[in-house]
Amino acid sequence: MKISHILKEYEDIGLEKENIIKTISGLDAADEQQAKILDRIYRFLNQDTVGNNINKAFIGPMADEYMPDKSKEQHRIELTKIISTLDSSYSAMGKFLDKLEKGGVVNIEELSKPVNSFNAVFGGDPVAISAFNNLKTYGVGQNQKGPGEFALAMLSNKIRLAKGEGDTEIDGVGKVEVKAAVGKSGAGGRLGHGGAQQAAQMATLQKFGEKIPNTINRITSSAGGSIGIKAFVDSLNAELPANTTDNKQLRVNIATQLIKPNFGTYADPIAKLFANEDANAINEMYVRQNFEWYKNRDGFDAYLLISFTRQKTGMGRTGDDIVNLRKTGQITDFGISMIPTKSGPREQFAQITMSAAGV
Repeated sequence: MKISHILKEYEDIGLEKENIIKTISGLDAADEQQAKILDRIYRFLNQDTVGNNINKAFIGPMADEYMPDKSKEQHRIELTKIISTLDSSYSAMGKFLDKLEKGGVVNIEELSKPVNSFNAVFGGDPVAISAFNNLKTYGVGQNQKGPGEFALAMLSNKIRLAKGEGDTEIDGVGKVEVKAAVGKSGAGGRLGHGGAQQAAQMATLQKFGEKIPNTINRITSSAGGSIGIKAFVDSLNAELPANTTDNKQLRVNIATQLIKPNFGTYADPIAKLFANEDANAINEMYVRQNFEWYKNRDGFDAYLLISFTRQKTGMGRTGDDIVNLRKTGQITDFGISMIPTKSGPREQFAQITMSAAGV
C-alpha cells in the first residue's frame, strides 16, 4: 500500500498502531530499539487526530507558506516519508522532531552570513542536513521555484515562499533570491536573464572597426565568436592603449555602447573604468553593477547561494558582498562575456558558482 493511502487511513483511529508504523517505515517493530523509534514517529504524526494530524504536526514549519492545500498535503507526505526512512538514532530523530514542532531546524543567523556550512546552518543536526539534502529537488518547477526553496520553507517557520514567481521571504533578511546548485559540477546561476544578442553587439563593435581591427578579428575568428571581459580589455590595451585622452574617451565610448543595452544607467561606472587598463578592476566593477542592477530590477534584498554539491551556503546583499566572496575564494570566476556566443546572451551576466574551498 502507498504511503499516501496509509496517511489517509490515520483518520481511522481503530487501525492497529503497530501495523501502521511498520507499513510507513518499512522497519520491524519487533526489535526493541526500532520499536522505540517507530513509536516516536507514530506519536509525532498523531499529535492531533481525525485527519488534521499531519497538518498540525508541521504547523510550525509550514505556517504562512503560500501553497494550495493539495500541494501542502503532498509536501507533508514527502516529509513524512523522509522522517520515517532517515538513517538516524532514536535520540537524534527525537531532537529533530522536537525542533520541527517548535518552528524549524534552520538557524537564520548562520544562514545570513556571507558563507557558511550546512553543518552550521542546521545547528550540527545530521538528521536536518539529511532531510534538506533529500528534499532539495522537491517542488522544482512549480511556480518557477528552484532547488532548495521548498525545502527551506518546509524546515523553518521563519522562511516563506512568496506567491507565484516571487522571492523567498526570510525573517530578518527580507525578500531573498535563491540560487542553488545540485549537480556534480556545482555550477550556479547567472545574475540576470535575457541579454543583448551577439549580432547586435558585434554590429556595435564594427562601428569602431578602423580603430580596433585586431580585436574584432580576434572575436570573429574565435570558437563561438565570443570574448570574455578580461580578454577584451587585454585586447583593447594592446590595440588602443589608455595613454591619450582621445583613446581613453574612445575606450569609454565602446564600453558604454556594449554594456548599456544590458544594464542601462548601471553601465556608467563600468564604462568609466575603461579609461584605465586594469582588467581586474573593470571585472569587479562589472560584477558590482550587474548585481545592483539585478537586485533593483527584481526587487530583492539579498541573494542566497546554496551549494548542495559543496554543502555550504553564501549570502550577499550588495555587489561588494559578491565580489568579496570571489576574493576569499568562496566562488569561482564570474565567466563574463563582453561579446556572447550566438546562443548564449546570458553569458554577459556574471555567473555565481560556489567553489570547493572550505568554510
